[in-house]
Amino acid sequence: MPSDVQRQATDAAAAQAQTELTDPPGAKLIVRLFLIPFAIVALAVGVMYLISLMAGREPTFDEAIAGLKNAGGGRTADLLVGPGAKQRYIYAKALTNKMKLGMSAAERVNLSDQLIDILDKHTSANEGEIQHVLLLALGRTWQVDPTKPQSDAADVTVARQKAVEALLRYANAPDLSTRKAALLAMVYFKGHEDSVHQFLPVLIATVRNDQADLDLRMAAATALGPLSTPMDSEVIDALHYALRDTDPHDAELVWQAALSLAQLNQPDVADNILKLLDRNELSNLQFYDRENDPKNPTFRKLSEAEIERILINTMIGAENYPNDAVQAKLKELAQTDPSHRVRAALQPRATNAVQDSPKN
Repeated sequence: MPSDVQRQATDAAAAQAQTELTDPPGAKLIVRLFLIPFAIVALAVGVMYLISLMAGREPTFDEAIAGLKNAGGGRTADLLVGPGAKQRYIYAKALTNKMKLGMSAAERVNLSDQLIDILDKHTSANEGEIQHVLLLALGRTWQVDPTKPQSDAADVTVARQKAVEALLRYANAPDLSTRKAALLAMVYFKGHEDSVHQFLPVLIATVRNDQADLDLRMAAATALGPLSTPMDSEVIDALHYALRDTDPHDAELVWQAALSLAQLNQPDVADNILKLLDRNELSNLQFYDRENDPKNPTFRKLSEAEIERILINTMIGAENYPNDAVQAKLKELAQTDPSHRVRAALQPRATNAVQDSPKN
C-alpha cells in the first residue's frame, strides 16, 4: 500500500487543491493508484515534496532546461543518489514552479518541445522518478488554464500534437513504471478534445487487457474518468468490464472502475460508492498487498490511514454524483467522521467546484 511519502502527501491535499494549476504527482504515488485517483489533478506530492526539501536557490528556467540535459547521479536499489541526482530534482522543481505561475502559449510550445527532447535524448528508464516526473510535466504543460483563452495558433497545435505522440510512444515503453507515468500524464489534456480522442483507444485497451499489469490497468481506469463523458460508450463498457472482475487480487481495479464510472454519472455504481464511503465496509475489506513485500504479497486489511485516503478520494470523486444516498453519506462524513482530514475533504474544493466538476 502507500509509501511514507504518500502519507505526507495526503496531509498537504487541502492546501494544494486550491491552486488553479496543479502539480503533477510524484512517481511514488503511481505504485498504488486507487488510493490517489484524484491526486493527478489535486496534489503536489511524492518526488515534488522531496525536491522542495532539497532546493536552495531556484535555477532559472533556462538553467533548469540545460541542467536536465546533463547526466544524473548513480542508482542504489530504487533511489538515485549523489549530487547529480539531487540537482536534477531541483531542476525539475524549477520547471514545475514555472508552470504554477502560468505560461503563455509561446512558453508552452517551448517547454513542451524541450521536455520531449530531454525525455528522448537525456533520460532513461533507469533514472526512475526523473523520467516519470518529466512525463507528468509534459502532460501538465498542456493543462487548460481556466483563466485564459485557449490558443488555436498553428504552432501551438503542432506542439501539442507532438506531446500527444510522445505520451503515446512512452505508453508503449518497455519499462512498466514509465508506461504508467505516460498514461497518467494524459489526464492533463482534459479539455483538448482532439488530443483526448487519440488517448482513449489506448486507455480502453489497457483497461480491458486481463494480461496487463494490474497497476497499469488501474492507471488507465484512473485516466478514463476525468477524460471521458457519459456519451463515450466504449469507455463506459470498458470500465464496466473492469467492474465485473471477480478476482479478489484485482479489488483495487474494481474500486477505481467504480469511481471513474461515478465521475461519469453512471447510476449503477451507487452501491459500490456507498461501500467505499462506509468505514465498517472498509475495515472488513481484504486487499492484495503487493508493495510491502513484493516477493511475498499477501492479503491483508486496510490500515486506518489507508481507510482515510479511500474515504477522501471517494468523497472527492463522488462529490457531484447524482444519487441521494451518496450525497447524504458525503454530508454525514463531512460533519461526523472522526478524522478531521476526512471531514475537510470537500471544503477546499468549493472555490474550484465549477472547473473540477465532472462533465455532464
